[in-house]
Amino acid sequence: MKGAPFKSLSLSTLAIGVAASSIAFANPAQAFNVSISPNACPFSTCSTENTGASALLDFSFTQHGNDVLLNLGITNTTNGTVGLGANQATLVGIAFDLANGVSTSASGYTVGASSFAKFWSNISLNPFGTFDVGISPPRNSFAGGNPTTGLTAGQTTLVSFLLRGNNLNAAAVESSFLSGFTDGSLRVAGRFQQVNAGGGSDKVLGGVVPSGETPSAGVPEPTTMLGAAVAGTFLLGRKKLQRQKAD
Repeated sequence: MKGAPFKSLSLSTLAIGVAASSIAFANPAQAFNVSISPNACPFSTCSTENTGASALLDFSFTQHGNDVLLNLGITNTTNGTVGLGANQATLVGIAFDLANGVSTSASGYTVGASSFAKFWSNISLNPFGTFDVGISPPRNSFAGGNPTTGLTAGQTTLVSFLLRGNNLNAAAVESSFLSGFTDGSLRVAGRFQQVNAGGGSDKVLGGVVPSGETPSAGVPEPTTMLGAAVAGTFLLGRKKLQRQKAD
C-alpha cells in the first residue's frame, strides 16, 4: 500500500535517524581513499606476486570527544584488469601503520557486520616488515592459514577504530595519515588468498588515490560512506553504553 514503508517506521527509529544526521553534520568527516593495487603504491615493489588482486579503502575521520573515530570502508576491487589478470581473490587481511601520536587497541575496535573480527598489533607481513595494526577473520596467523571467510571480489564492508592521543583533532589526524600514506612514511597493505592467478595468494601495498581521480569500480558513493560513518559512530556509542552497563 502506498506510504506503508513510512508508516512502519517507529518514532524511535525516526529519532535515531535524526540524531545520526545531526552527528554527521556536527562532526563532518575528513576522508581520503587508498588503493591497494600492484600499480598504485609509492614503492618499487608493491605486490609479492603481481596477481592483480586489489582493494580500495575509504579512510574517514570523525571527531569523537577528545578522540577520533576512524571508519574504514573496505571494498575488494579485484576485476581482472591489472597484474596477471586475477578476477577472483579473497581479501583476508588489512594492515596499516599509525600516524605519530595516535594509538588504538582491540577495545576500541568495532567489527560491526564485518567478518574481520580479529584485531592484531605489531604484525609481520614479509617481505614488507612490521605494521602497527592489522585486522582479519579469526585465524591463528595474520599472514597464513586456510581462509574460511573474508571479502571476495566486489564485496564491501565497514569497520571502525577509536584513535586515542593527546586532544586529537580529526582534521589534523586525517592530514597526518594522508601525508604518511602519500610519501611512504606510513604503509598500508592487503593480504589476499584464493587468488585465481599466479601462486594463488598475494601481499599488496597501497597508495593514496589522488584527489579528483575516479577510484576503481565498485567503490561506494560518498553518501553511502557518510551513512556508513554515521553507523560506525552509532555502533561505537552503543558498544560504550553496553560496557558501562556491564560495569
